[in-house]
Amino acid sequence: MTPSNDFQVNSNTQFEKETLLSKYKIPIQHFEYDFIEKCNDGKELEKILLVLRSGEEGHYPDLINTTERRLSTVKPKSKLLKKVVRVLEKQDLRKDELEEISEDLNEFVLQVSKTDRELESRKSNKSYHEVDVRCFKEFKNADESSKVSQKRIASTDYGAWDKYDPDTELLKMELEEEKNRKSVSKPKDKVKPKKTVTFNHFTTEAEAIFYSNREKEKGNEFFKTGDYVDALQCYTNSIKIKANVNNLNNRAATFLKLKKYQEALEDCERVLNLEENNLKARLRKAEALEKLQKFEEALESVEFVIRKDPNNCTAQELSSRMRERCGSELKNTRLKITEIE
Repeated sequence: MTPSNDFQVNSNTQFEKETLLSKYKIPIQHFEYDFIEKCNDGKELEKILLVLRSGEEGHYPDLINTTERRLSTVKPKSKLLKKVVRVLEKQDLRKDELEEISEDLNEFVLQVSKTDRELESRKSNKSYHEVDVRCFKEFKNADESSKVSQKRIASTDYGAWDKYDPDTELLKMELEEEKNRKSVSKPKDKVKPKKTVTFNHFTTEAEAIFYSNREKEKGNEFFKTGDYVDALQCYTNSIKIKANVNNLNNRAATFLKLKKYQEALEDCERVLNLEENNLKARLRKAEALEKLQKFEEALESVEFVIRKDPNNCTAQELSSRMRERCGSELKNTRLKITEIE
């Protein structure tokens, strides 16, 4: 028995592949230049780009380029804009690029090996701890101790039972309960001592750097949430372990938030002693000097930042304020001229 023509037509249409144009239900008018250049819907542009790249409706390179440009403006992080690039090999790089990569790798290997040697040497050395080992001491409750101290009357001690007065014992119990209630309701005047952090002597530099960075990261989290007091404590702990440019700069920024401008200025000076051209320290120094009303010194510091980073908006705003404070013209330097015979 041969199948009918109707069955053949239905089977062909059933297994026919659905085109992207019919799948996304995009009107044909959306493939015009005017619509694409004015479209602000990123998803719609992505669908149009997929249809154009598939080639099912024809090959239109100019329209594809126009759609890509519009999509980069409307939705710059679209996955369709990512281009697959071949992985570079060694022969594809220039000689100077190879030398730079080689130097970075050698420096990294030396640093890792140095850290490993320090950590291995630490295993054989006994570390010194300032913190005493905490011991658990068992404290007996006052009520329990009083109950234990009381002697029970033996059941066969008839003389003691004759002397026993229940009313007197009940009165004692009531007085004891009243005394306990007063002691509980009475407010405690004791102030809890503040928690302090003490650090041990680190046997290796790598260990000190690790704990210093850990305290700095804690301070960064507190700073982001606006808890500047705790951030200041963490940055101070980091500096006590091992001071560097980063934790000093961060503590200077925290001092500025807490309006402790002299302390911020001192931290900036410490940074500049370690790294003379540090722009963050220069800018924060200028901010601290502005609050301390030392406008000429602040202008000098912020002008240094602008010379190195002309596009720094914060430095430009601070510079304009300082120029208004100091006057539109700088003071002229007076020269003493002497005639030579």
